[in-house]
Amino acid sequence: MAGRGQPKKFTKEQFKNYVITYFERLYDGQNDKDAVSEPPTFFGFYRYVNEITNCSYHTIRRCYDEYWADIKKEFEELRADLLIRGSSMGRYNATTAIFALKNWCKWTDRQEVTQEANLTVTDNFLEALNNTAVEDWNEDIEDETAENNSVSI
Repeated sequence: MAGRGQPKKFTKEQFKNYVITYFERLYDGQNDKDAVSEPPTFFGFYRYVNEITNCSYHTIRRCYDEYWADIKKEFEELRADLLIRGSSMGRYNATTAIFALKNWCKWTDRQEVTQEANLTVTDNFLEALNNTAVEDWNEDIEDETAENNSVSI
């Protein structure tokens, strides 16, 4: 227990367990047809941990910031699962769930397009290209020679 005037400190495992039980509570709440399903937000998480531990917002936020790198992947996976399940059950507005998945869970609705092109370059093509370039070159030289040999009056 923290001394007087010192904020409580959670271990990473304790904090991770709070995250998991928070999502379990929200998940179970989706099964209760009469319950209001709240979206998974930090403030909702804070209220849940505060009910259990009576810790201040700042203490919980400090632990969240400190352990975020270690729990981020699990947190986002749990959040995405909860949002998908809740919106498919009609507990969350689908548009809001899509917005949250894109912004909170880094989901995208990109389409992968694959395009293949096979270009075959044959010797005949290269020869024709070379001949055309030589012809253009010769025409330019003939035009310049004709201009230089012309007599102006």
